[in-house]
Amino acid sequence: MAKTIKIGYYFVAFIDIVGQRDRLKHWTKLPSNDGERENVKRVLLDTSEYVRELRVKFDEYFEAIAASTSLLDHLTPGQRAWAEQRKKMTLWRRGFTDSYFMTIPCGYESSWGAHSLAIYICLFSICGLFIWALAKKRPFRGAAEVGLGTEISEQEVYGPVNVRVSELETDAGYPRIVVGNGLLNHLDDLDERCLDNLEGKHTKHCIQDCRSLITIDHTDTPILDPMGEGVKSVKGAIDPRMVKLAYEFAVRQEKFFGHSNEKLHKYYNHLRKYCESRLALWNLGSTH
Repeated sequence: MAKTIKIGYYFVAFIDIVGQRDRLKHWTKLPSNDGERENVKRVLLDTSEYVRELRVKFDEYFEAIAASTSLLDHLTPGQRAWAEQRKKMTLWRRGFTDSYFMTIPCGYESSWGAHSLAIYICLFSICGLFIWALAKKRPFRGAAEVGLGTEISEQEVYGPVNVRVSELETDAGYPRIVVGNGLLNHLDDLDERCLDNLEGKHTKHCIQDCRSLITIDHTDTPILDPMGEGVKSVKGAIDPRMVKLAYEFAVRQEKFFGHSNEKLHKYYNHLRKYCESRLALWNLGSTH
């Protein structure tokens, strides 16, 4: 009997902590003395604790934004009860070493607004996490994409979307979140298919929110805009002091690599310039 396989569209975001692999790859054998043993323990404890902390922080952002009533501000009081029933969202999380995958099936929910809202909240949470990680001096890079896949085990997707998001994450090169054409096209397709009813209007609002988190960088690459107006407009979600710390980290890293690593100096130059282009939104001044 031939096996059947179900395919569909999935949103996948992939983030990878920068620099931690370099601290781990040198340890290939069991420690031979107390000094080595303590060094291995110290490195493993520090890196693994940060991985756990980052995952917990993402969940905190996601849950806080999902619970925010401001997401329904565009609806009348009578419509909000309808929308609350459709706020059920599916988000699968899977970690591997210093990487973290977030997956949202795009065809499971009866409401288009449900999965478009989930995508928005996931993108916003990554934006918040990006600022937090820079402020912690432990940045990450990543990508977000929509594409074809199939579920090969519970909450595990396999297929072209994984290949594409991994390629985009590699292309990111430095701390930024690249947005794939599949995600952009998915938002456009949803927008065109929305009916002129409450469901359609709610979905269009979610799509607009998603687009507000995306910008084009200096290489004409679509990226998430963690310090942009789309994030700043959500009151109380991000502390401006965290933005300041994130910017100061980028400035220090650019200076640090100025004479020792041309590639990393260039990367942090790009990051510093991005931060400076957004400082005015947060009533912050440049220190460069």
